[in-house]
Amino acid sequence: MVVKQDEAVKDTASKSSGTGGRRRGYRGLSAEELRKQRYQRLISAGTELFGERGYAATPIEAVCTHAKVSTRHFYEQFEGRESILHAVHAELVTRMDDIVRTSLTEARTPLTQRVADTIEAAVFFLLEEPRRGRILCIEAVGVSEVMEKKRRETTHDLAEIIRRYATMMAENGVLPSRDYHLPSVALVGMFNELIAEWLTEDTGLSAMEMAREAKIMFRAMIFGAQHYQPTDSASDSDPLDNQPGKSA
Repeated sequence: MVVKQDEAVKDTASKSSGTGGRRRGYRGLSAEELRKQRYQRLISAGTELFGERGYAATPIEAVCTHAKVSTRHFYEQFEGRESILHAVHAELVTRMDDIVRTSLTEARTPLTQRVADTIEAAVFFLLEEPRRGRILCIEAVGVSEVMEKKRRETTHDLAEIIRRYATMMAENGVLPSRDYHLPSVALVGMFNELIAEWLTEDTGLSAMEMAREAKIMFRAMIFGAQHYQPTDSASDSDPLDNQPGKSA
């Protein structure tokens, strides 16, 4: 009888622990699965609230309430409010990076058109859901020295992608041969400001129209680069000086 009771106890424990003897928790989920679910809910809540109310106006308690997660579980995942901002920022950057890399590897499209289309797609990603653009281009600005370092790293990562493709265009004879690092950084900065302008001012343009505007500006810069060579003298002539109607 004792043996049978022991076997019954073991059988009950095995069933309650789930497949492979893993302990199951709320709704049959493991502790790790619950932790991942809470993490994603917090990221979603942070994205929504930081993108709508603003980072400074969103306390941790508001994020927890919106995510239906206790503050105790919040601190199991994040050190504090800035910590979750870093995570939200990183997730948005990763999603945008995926869009950029997918668009750039579209081999059936000519190289210059591919880069222009990629810029349009990246800008549209940030404006189609305005909270994305607001977090990356407005709310993350000036938060802390650590956050600024992350923002600079993101800027340089995006600029490096542009630089590599600009170098490829130069190798194909589309652009003059030169170092395109600084122009690439300037391009990223320009697009950031365009996004911030659209989010904070009435431009009269839809998200798609603004994305196309960014694409047009990029193509205009490519056209300009094709007509200018690096110079080392302020006395060098400017091709525009010879345009009809240009006054002396």
